Amino acid sequence: MILAAKLVLVPCLIAAITLAGARFGPRVAGALTGLPVVAGPIVLFLAIEQGAAFAARSAVATLAGEASLAAFCILYGRTALRAPWWVSVVVGWLGFMASTFALDRLALSLAAASGVALTVPLVVLAVLPGAAPAVLPGAAAAARPRTAVATGVTDVSRGEIALRMAAGVGLMLVLTGIAHALGPRLSGLLTVFPIATTVLAVFSHRSHGAGFAVQLLRGLALGLYSLTAFFLTLALVLERLGITGGFLVAAALAIAVQALVLAAPGRAR
Repeated sequence: MILAAKLVLVPCLIAAITLAGARFGPRVAGALTGLPVVAGPIVLFLAIEQGAAFAARSAVATLAGEASLAAFCILYGRTALRAPWWVSVVVGWLGFMASTFALDRLALSLAAASGVALTVPLVVLAVLPGAAPAVLPGAAAAARPRTAVATGVTDVSRGEIALRMAAGVGLMLVLTGIAHALGPRLSGLLTVFPIATTVLAVFSHRSHGAGFAVQLLRGLALGLYSLTAFFLTLALVLERLGITGGFLVAAALAIAVQALVLAAPGRAR
């Protein structure tokens, strides 16, 4: 029963977010990707299989792990302006792993991890260009821009949706399968490994150019506020309210925060 839920829940959420993001352009696509559509179910199944206390400690580590996700976004985005997509992926993943290694050694408290999570979106927005930059020499051969912005769900190929769904399920199955060996901290840090983000960034980079991918990653930075609301809530209330109550409250707050982010005027965002 639990395995069936794992194989159904995450793919359906990823497909819905992908189609909605394609309908409204790169910033919205990135922001929606920031919703805990993969990380949330991972921690849910950790709670079911390992207990609420394990999942609550993992949630604290996930808050800190947003710094690693930010490192991926920054390194991928800056590299994409000068290099092909596969170089950007390698550089971004190396940055994520280096950051994760450092955070695992630091073992941040809830207060410190929350401070990191609230700060990293501002860092990403400050470092990545705000206006869509031109594709510089060296990246032009890798990017095949078709249009400036996505115009609807037809811009998302079936292959992209299938790959994102498969990647999300794969990450969840691996992490929940080895969580006992990894422990709550490392499990939480790896929960935000940018599998779906990588797929989205690569398809955007290849199809629409580096500038489009950078804007998508800036949108993802905005989406991290909902991720922070979700995991901070879990860390605070999961053991008190239980799995059902804790996840319902966390999901409601994450959706509310995301709605506020998407509704804010562009300049305010």
